[in-house]
Amino acid sequence: MPPSSLSVAVAAASLALGAYYTGHLHVRFGVPIVEDESERFSCRPFLPSLFAETPPTTGHSALGAAAETADRFFTERFSKGDIDSLSIAVVTSGGVLFEKNWGVTRGNESATSPPTTSHSQYRIASVSKLFTALEGLILEERGVLSWADPVDKYFEDFQYRLDGLDPQHPVQPRETTPMTLRQLVTHTSGLGRDWPPGTVTEWPESLFGGGPPPTNGHPFPSHQALFDAIAKHHLTSPPGSYPAYSNTGTGLLGIVLAAADSKAKGVSPAITYAELLQRDVFGPMGLNGSHFLTTEQNKDLVVVPSLGPEVADQDFLDAMNPAGGQFSSLSDLIIVVQTLLNTNHLKSQISRYSRDKWLQTVHAFEEDDWTEIGFIWEIIKLKDSNGRARKIYWKLGAMAGYHSAVAIHPGTGYGVVVLLAGHYPDAAKLTYDAFEIFQPAIDRALADFSTELYAGTWTDAESGVEKKSSARIVIDKGTLYIEEFTLEGTNALAKFGAHGRLALRSSMRRDELRVDTGLPGYNGKKHMGCYPYWNGQDIWGVRNGAAINAIYFTGSGEERRLHVPALSLVLKRA
Repeated sequence: MPPSSLSVAVAAASLALGAYYTGHLHVRFGVPIVEDESERFSCRPFLPSLFAETPPTTGHSALGAAAETADRFFTERFSKGDIDSLSIAVVTSGGVLFEKNWGVTRGNESATSPPTTSHSQYRIASVSKLFTALEGLILEERGVLSWADPVDKYFEDFQYRLDGLDPQHPVQPRETTPMTLRQLVTHTSGLGRDWPPGTVTEWPESLFGGGPPPTNGHPFPSHQALFDAIAKHHLTSPPGSYPAYSNTGTGLLGIVLAAADSKAKGVSPAITYAELLQRDVFGPMGLNGSHFLTTEQNKDLVVVPSLGPEVADQDFLDAMNPAGGQFSSLSDLIIVVQTLLNTNHLKSQISRYSRDKWLQTVHAFEEDDWTEIGFIWEIIKLKDSNGRARKIYWKLGAMAGYHSAVAIHPGTGYGVVVLLAGHYPDAAKLTYDAFEIFQPAIDRALADFSTELYAGTWTDAESGVEKKSSARIVIDKGTLYIEEFTLEGTNALAKFGAHGRLALRSSMRRDELRVDTGLPGYNGKKHMGCYPYWNGQDIWGVRNGAAINAIYFTGSGEERRLHVPALSLVLKRA
């Protein structure tokens, strides 16, 4: 593989990811899933995301067993001999469920090379883009920029082509077709993948000259070379119309972030992207193994693969560092994942509001039902141990000799980091393997914790109450249900029009839930999944300043209480 064939390597990883997922779409952890057509239009809420604030540990038997399975599985995988260095962690907001390193730091000096550790520094390729998005969110919180800002707000002479290949086709005016920061961070700018592009002079006999710089004959671009390429070449599609993965777009975003910061401070010349990240991310978060160049000071920690070892010494320059030039370590990426899972982490640099924005879907592909685009994220849906599709947020990185993945499952509060060097190219597959090993255990631990917090029969805390109140809560296939809800002697479930139990849905605040009353469809039939329910709504009305379908919990152990605020009721577990 050429030294920096990012496009070829990422394409291969994407194909492997797609093939692996497609093959597992209707299989859950090796067991075929029988689809239940009766739930085709259902909108059953998941269990509350409890592990962000109170992460689980391997003290839970299922998680301890999963960690042992992971150790055996990845040790056997490493023993095949096609990986020089391998670092893997399964991470919670408060620690790790599994962390291990295999191999040596220098794959081409295996006899004398020191062993890989959690502080060994890998090229992380496109995982670098996560840091570009993080820096943008930090600057947005400081009021330096808005994602809606057009690029030409910071570079007045910025040029891009809105014409298509047909010279007779009408061209939209720039005033109505801006290229914005939001488009750059969501791969919807229309910019090509790796510009300046190479010229394939012998096509169709040969593909020689394709690929990214420097394999296409162009060096890594300077700022000016990047701007010149953008002004020269046709966009893949008009800005904002359709996603197209773009290292060019992320590189441009990094340049714009530095320009926006310098403009806000009245500083000239502009700060470099590397300086910006050191100031706002690496330094404050204590990411001592994250940087952009191999130096005399860090060379003994840098992982050098046996395939394409020269990549370890390349300088991607400031224009491409945001897209793929960064080094990082397992130790550093564990911290990053922890702050993504819980923004109250001491090293988090953004608010929960910004993190939640970061995890929003920007584009869901009509062509399939399992892939989406977010703020830099590749989002996929994978079935949990209850057979229900859930979102995993990915960032994959691939270049000659280096492959990496950072993925989080915010709904159940954990993530996976994979860093590898050598000939094996599929960090995505190893990440899937980690999720497949741990997801059943995570689901079990979350169900057990939810049972401890919410399940059981709850009755009047005060003795001698004339009109009795009670609630019975159970967990079934990853959902909380309230099977009985008697308030002051009245069957509240029947008042909501229910013929049986109703689900409980988290308000996204700890220990606060809504009875999932929803809105029934015509003749009691619902045809649009979650859309017509809007289950958190107050259409049923409020009393005492609280929605009548709202409940919350306080205390712990024997002091645990269920509150019905609309009636000022307090129930205790029987």
